[in-house]
Amino acid sequence: MSSTTRTSAATPIAMIFSFNDNFLLHSLEGLSEEELWRAPTSYNNPILWVAGHAAQTRATVVQMLGEHFETGWGNLFDRGAKVGDAKLYPSGPEVARVTSEVSSRLGSALANLKEERLSGPASLPIPGIETFADELAFFALHDSYHVGQLVYIRKSLGYPGLAG
Repeated sequence: MSSTTRTSAATPIAMIFSFNDNFLLHSLEGLSEEELWRAPTSYNNPILWVAGHAAQTRATVVQMLGEHFETGWGNLFDRGAKVGDAKLYPSGPEVARVTSEVSSRLGSALANLKEERLSGPASLPIPGIETFADELAFFALHDSYHVGQLVYIRKSLGYPGLAG
């Protein structure tokens, strides 16, 4: 993702997504198929599902920014979706590939945002969100929330932490 943007309001948002890129991609590295699907508890999702959800949400943000991007995953990773049979889901390498692609597209789209669009109204009805910049900041928070989960799940599998 590009680290520079032309608009001051988009700069910190792009920076957050950019910082998260490394964690998103590294969280899946070296994991076996079984590890990709092992959830820390019966109340949690496995790392592959969380990574897929983060990539799918980034694709939604890219679309909100006016670019066409489809993961090809349908609603497998939608908010609230129940985790199904692993055979129905993309592989870890496929999730990583799509994550890289959508991250690059997201960085470019954020870099090309105009200030008028950022100060315009939000496109989704999210409580407390008024402007499109607010909405993008919300999605950067959402991304960070799931990156934290990815790092935690990976560590619960016995791997070293990805930060610090």
